[in-house]
Amino acid sequence: MRQFRVFVSVLSLMVFLLIAGPAFSGPLVKPLSKNPEAQKLIDQAWDLDHTDSNAEIYKQCSALLEQADKLDPNNTDILNDLSRYYWNWGDNLPKQTKEQQAFNVGLYAKGLAAAEKSLAIKQTIGATYWYADNKGSSLEFSSIFAQAAAFLNIKKHTDYVKDHEPDYYYGANGRTWAEILSRVPKIVVTMVRWDVQDAIDDINAAIKAEPRYLDNYLYKARFYWVYFGNKDEALKLLDYELKQDPNALPSELSSNKVSQRDARELWKKITGKDYPGR
Repeated sequence: MRQFRVFVSVLSLMVFLLIAGPAFSGPLVKPLSKNPEAQKLIDQAWDLDHTDSNAEIYKQCSALLEQADKLDPNNTDILNDLSRYYWNWGDNLPKQTKEQQAFNVGLYAKGLAAAEKSLAIKQTIGATYWYADNKGSSLEFSSIFAQAAAFLNIKKHTDYVKDHEPDYYYGANGRTWAEILSRVPKIVVTMVRWDVQDAIDDINAAIKAEPRYLDNYLYKARFYWVYFGNKDEALKLLDYELKQDPNALPSELSSNKVSQRDARELWKKITGKDYPGR
């Protein structure tokens, strides 16, 4: 009888988990290929990707995934990661000069092309999200009219992600809109009558779903400092992030360390002093 009650309890728990969904938002999933040589290239890129975050790493990862795509064409998972690597490559490069900006836009265009190729095969969460990220970043240096015109298209893609897998990549939608609103002139937000509270709600939901993923605190801090000019809230978020153990989420140890490094840089940019000075 006791064994039966234990069985029922376990079964009830399993049913509850199936109904309630995952307790935490999810990490990225490594692409799989039936081509052994393509899989080796994917594995190399992922191993490299998890060592650090800089332009040179993502340049190499992009090259590896380009080769994998040739060996296993029409594999949407490969194309989605290729789109991600191009976005990361561009986002980690300097953007001060016209030449640098043009080079970055070219990388985002390649990321967009990979996402569009993937979407032409089938719509997936990854392709939809990385299309939005590359599209948004590609317009950072465009006119306010071009930026305003793109808002609804980008939102259509991020809404699809939110509706189908809101916790994709630890609530990536929250980071996307926090960053877009941090980079475009405020006049663009006014032109499109954007509800900024949506971005706040998204980044807060991302933090609540997986509080151990530290990049969400960094993005929220930058958002509050740049868009709202709220220095105190930004520093509060950065202070909290920098006091966390990056290994609290072991699968994202490298990402968390990079985020804390960037948080220290942002702290110094805001205060003019090394953390924890103010």
